[in-house]
Amino acid sequence: MENSHIETFIAEAQGNGWPTKVDIIGTEWNLQLDEPKEDGGLNSGPNPMQYFIASLAGCQNEQAQVVAEELSLNIEQINIQTEIDLDLSGFMGMSENSNASYKEVRLNAVVLGEATDAQIKTMGQKVDARCPILALLRSSGCKIESTWRKK
Repeated sequence: MENSHIETFIAEAQGNGWPTKVDIIGTEWNLQLDEPKEDGGLNSGPNPMQYFIASLAGCQNEQAQVVAEELSLNIEQINIQTEIDLDLSGFMGMSENSNASYKEVRLNAVVLGEATDAQIKTMGQKVDARCPILALLRSSGCKIESTWRKK
């Protein structure tokens, strides 16, 4: 791969049957995933999809900081609201697999700082094009609705 910069990320999960609590081990942080009690969990942590959507918001924010610096924008704060519609048919065993289960992502970013509306729009387009988690969703066929605006 020409011009590639490969970094490997590692997580090891340790689940111990029911209830569904999973500890992510082998890192310097204590991460715990679970499900709500009504879904067989203890509600001791976010579920995997909540971590995934939080990862999307975090990735968008991190990428926005990089792009803002590249564009010489003075950004004070970015509030990013994310929503994902997920078809659980495959997960629930109602269909053969979970391919194409991500249906729509809605991102709404509000940016506070010294930048024009046009600069914020350009920044948002660059962030959306470069965020690897959003790219994963896009490549799955998921519809992406993204709005970047100045506060």
